[in-house]
Formats: sequence, structure tokens, C-alpha cells
Amino acid sequence: METINENLLKVQDTYFRILGFNILARPEMSGWRQHWRALGLMLSLTMVQAMVIAYSIQNLENMDQLTEGLAALLINQLGLFKFGLMMWLHKDFQRLVARLRELLTEVPAYIIGEENRREQRLSGIYKNCFMLAAILSSLKPSVSMCLNYWRTGQLRLEMTFPCSYPWDNQQLPYALLSYALLASASFAVVLPSICVDTFFMALIHNLVVLFQTSQHTMQLFRAGAGSEAQLGKILDLYRRSLDLSAALNRYFRLLICVQFVVGSLHLCVLSYTLLVKFDNAQMPFYVVFTVSVLSQLYIYCYCGDRLKTASTGFANAIYDSHWHEVALDLALGRSLQFSMMRAQRGSRIDGFFFEANMEVFISIVRTAMSYFALLRSISKGTE
Repeated sequence: METINENLLKVQDTYFRILGFNILARPEMSGWRQHWRALGLMLSLTMVQAMVIAYSIQNLENMDQLTEGLAALLINQLGLFKFGLMMWLHKDFQRLVARLRELLTEVPAYIIGEENRREQRLSGIYKNCFMLAAILSSLKPSVSMCLNYWRTGQLRLEMTFPCSYPWDNQQLPYALLSYALLASASFAVVLPSICVDTFFMALIHNLVVLFQTSQHTMQLFRAGAGSEAQLGKILDLYRRSLDLSAALNRYFRLLICVQFVVGSLHLCVLSYTLLVKFDNAQMPFYVVFTVSVLSQLYIYCYCGDRLKTASTGFANAIYDSHWHEVALDLALGRSLQFSMMRAQRGSRIDGFFFEANMEVFISIVRTAMSYFALLRSISKGTE
């Protein structure tokens, strides 16, 4: 159990605690302790969102500025949604962790440790990608001002998000206030994404371990003394793993739906922005943002695909087992038959009207590339 405690949700626990949540607390205890952290960041993001909406309304006839406003509007809205989800479901998240820990006691620690180390590496890469996006977002105004001063000799103030401010940013105190507010909003977008997305990924990886353990023990099953109790234990582990995956899907279904709708719209907006700023010095910033959006979509599709494969593999494990040795026992034979029929459906991750898998991800990427190619050809045709 030492290996499990060392590697289970290490990255996730760190970033949840930054926002004031203790996701590893027991379900009967409150997991939201430092309320001011989450509420303070959420307040800054809400203020920036209001200014972005005002900016977008004021520039309805300017396509370049409107798309910049829409891009900021979408990413901020997703951050606010994930903040709300964390506040609403933090007790349910604690229960999921508690149920997962209970099931993992039936799995060898070295298997769990290996899978969790793999998951933590992926979570670390994902975390670094988003922290890089937040840092670049904060540095973008400074880089733009330096480039503008080098080209024109004039110092023009720029900010992270396109906003309509209720004060004059040409005055230094207000400019510093705006910069601090926007930097806070940038991290308010990134931190809940790291928490929620990597938490989902960690739960999926550990569920895969449970399904793989069920398959392995099923393949080793042999008839003999105590075979009925042994088979019952195997089938009970598989059933509880299915129940846990169903609960996970129930809690994350709305988020997945919102994530894919907002992500698809964001890719369309970013396609236009990348086209307009293709030869611009700010191009690397928008490329990083695009990669961040794609990585968010990829995480859910990859995890959904992996969970579906692991859960349906139990049917093959029954077929590969020594089922013929217990076929004469009608009760055991019927249990195996029903279990195989259920395992063929497996467990899936969906967003109400679609299933999160790699086919959906590839379809989204192809559509975004086609849209970008269309805009590119139209742009060349008008030159």
C-alpha cells in the first residue's frame, strides 16, 4: 500500500490544494477548506469575462478583434465552468477516490504503482503544457510592446486578453491593476483545467488497472474446491469496477459535452486567428494555445478509448479461461454467460449525444484542418 499512497493522485492533489481543495480527504470530511483561494481566482476571471463580453459587443463589425474576443470568451467560460464543477462535485470526487482506494486493495501494489507512474508522467506533461500557456499568456503583452517599440519607436500598452476597461490604462496604476487582474485570470483558467482534466485521467488509468486485474484473474480461473467463491470474487470485482466507471461517467458527462462543444468552437476561432496572424511574431503564442485546446480534447478521447477497450476485454478473458471445466455446473455456466454478454458492451465515456473516443478526436482535427484550409484558400483568392 505504500506504493499506492506515494503515486496515487500526486499531481492532482498538489493543484487541488493550490485552489483550496483536499481531494484525498475522507468523504465525511469537508474537502473544500481554503474557500478564499478558489473564490478569489473565480472573481478575477468573472470580472475579466465581463470586460471581454463588452469588448466583443463593441467590435461586432471588426472580424479580427471579434475573433480575438470570442477566443478569450470561450476559454474563460470553460474555466468558470470547471471552477463551478469543482465546487459542486468536490464531495462526489472524494467519494470516487475513496471507492477507488477500496477496490485497489484487491490489486497487487506493484501493478498499481507502475500504472500510476505512467499516469503521473502524462499528467506532468499535460500540466507543463498548460502552465506554459499561462506563462506565455502573461508574457505576450510585454513581448508585443517590445516588438512594437522596436518597429515604430512608440510604446503602446497591450494586455493579455482583449477587454473593454472601465478605467484608463494609460495611467500607470490602472495599467498595473489591469495586468495583475489579467494574470490572475490566466491562472484561473489554467489551474481548474489541470485539476479536473488530470483527475479524470488518473481515475481512468486506475479503472483500467481494475479491469485488467479482472481479466488476468479470470484467465487463471480453474475449477476445483472453492471455485464458486473464487469466480464470485472475480465477477464482483468486475461488477464494482463497472459501477465505479458508470459513476465517473455520470459526474463528468456534462463537462465532456461542454468541453467538446467549446473546444470545437475554439478551434474554429483559432483557425481564423492563425490565418490572420500567420506571419506575425505572435504566431507561437497562438500555436501553443491551439495545442492546449487539442490536448484537452485528446485526453478525454484517449481515456474513453482506453476504458472501453479494457472493460470489453473481460469477455475475451472469459473465452480464454477454462470455462469448459465449470460448464456442467448450470449456475456457474449461466453466470459466465451473462458476464460475457455484459462485458461485450463494456463501459464507455460519453457527452450525452456522443461517445468520447479517438474517432471523435480525429474527426474534430480533420474538420478544423479543413476549415483552416478553406479559410486559407479564400484568403489567397481575395489577394
